[in-house]
Amino acid sequence: MILYENEYRTFIESRGVGQNDKVASSVESYVSYLRSVSKGTEQYITPQLIASEERIEEIAQSLVGKYAAGTINNCKSAMRQYLAFAKVTGHLNELGVNGVR
Repeated sequence: MILYENEYRTFIESRGVGQNDKVASSVESYVSYLRSVSKGTEQYITPQLIASEERIEEIAQSLVGKYAAGTINNCKSAMRQYLAFAKVTGHLNELGVNGVR
């Protein structure tokens, strides 16, 4: 599960992600990679899970052996967009450590 998924989609679209896609949708790819992170870590995607660049690197390391290197790099890109989204929208600061309001 991706908390704020619809807002995330809108955010990355507003940043121009996927505007030149002719075959596959980059927006859908980013969402798919976040779902892979969720599956690989067995955690929901929340602003608190992806709270910093350091957390992104830790999460990426936890995916080694579960996914190919290229997939992990794509997951990192999707997580970086999610982190930017969480910062811009203020979602990073509105939830507690456990993702509870």
